[in-house]
Amino acid sequence: MFSIIIPTLNEEENIAKVICQFNEVKDQYNIEIIVSDSGSIDYTVRIAKKCADTVIAYNGKNCNISKTRNLGAKNANNEFLVFLDADILIDNVELFFDKLITTFNNEKIVAVSPRICVYPDKETKVDKFVHFIILLISRILNKVGIGYSRGGCQIIRTKFFNKVKGYNENFIAAEDVDIFRRLRKMGKTNIISDFKVYESPRRYREFGYISVLYAWFMNWFWTLMFNKSFSTKW
Repeated sequence: MFSIIIPTLNEEENIAKVICQFNEVKDQYNIEIIVSDSGSIDYTVRIAKKCADTVIAYNGKNCNISKTRNLGAKNANNEFLVFLDADILIDNVELFFDKLITTFNNEKIVAVSPRICVYPDKETKVDKFVHFIILLISRILNKVGIGYSRGGCQIIRTKFFNKVKGYNENFIAAEDVDIFRRLRKMGKTNIISDFKVYESPRRYREFGYISVLYAWFMNWFWTLMFNKSFSTKW
């Protein structure tokens, strides 16, 4: 039923726990786990091969996350594609998939994303505020017909993913908001706001929220106005 696709680049510290969180429910929900690597130089691939069902590496030139995600999707076999960043953790995995099944019982739904928050033990008041605003904006955009979702956890019906030809491989960034925008033309996209998944705050701590939010906004704006990403490197 579900193909979990995890794009990786030097994720040796996280990849095992991200994969293994699904161990107890793999048979229950017919889950396959695909790790799609983009040239890790640490032990990510070696670790992943011990845990995942399939591990593949992108061998072409100018690799980016769009190409890595698409490569994972080409090797997937199930009805739903779950694109999951390599630092995303889920408290209640069984409830997560039950939510997805209930949501996708509505045939008009083509893609969804859960609420994304920072790991509870590392979350600050600033994290809570910023992520609440992001959630609010995401819900509004989807409700008014502009598909929008962060790429940390995106669940897409495979047939519609194939219809839009996957992620735009010309995009260095904002491929996540771009694909939801294109999918919204084929059906409904939603944010499952009453279910949380958790991400590492490493990006916000390294670059700061002002820099990260500026890049997110500019990339989103450029996808709408110029059909390309603002960022020039991944």
